[in-house]
Amino acid sequence: MADVNFHDQMGMIVKWGDCDAAGISYYAKNFEWFTDARMQLLHQYGFPYMETFQEQGISLVCLKADCHYKKMIRPLEHITVHTRLSVLKRSRMVFDYQVTKENGELAAEGMTSHAYVDDNGKPFDVKKRFPSLWEKMNHTFSSIK
Repeated sequence: MADVNFHDQMGMIVKWGDCDAAGISYYAKNFEWFTDARMQLLHQYGFPYMETFQEQGISLVCLKADCHYKKMIRPLEHITVHTRLSVLKRSRMVFDYQVTKENGELAAEGMTSHAYVDDNGKPFDVKKRFPSLWEKMNHTFSSIK
């Protein structure tokens, strides 16, 4: 396993459509925000999802997703989703997330775990099947402290 600790921040304004009838962000929206932030992080470090994974027949299938809600988020609030790759293995990746309000308060924190899966739905060892991709990911992510 590579020793990875790289991160990214995605700022956004909560839309009315992100909220329920009570005017509070709908809980499932956090997972959409996590996905957007994860895609941005991968792209920032040179691994745009569609080109690097999808077009090569690799899907990052979510094995587990978790979120702990700490504070309500309302429409038009400015929030930041902090994303960090916490685990990089030959068979999976794990990302950690924190959603903070404009004043720095922690509103939510969560994680997602993803397996590398081929077009037939079979998980695989990325180092064996895509050695150059593994080498690039391992080198890139290991070099960030």
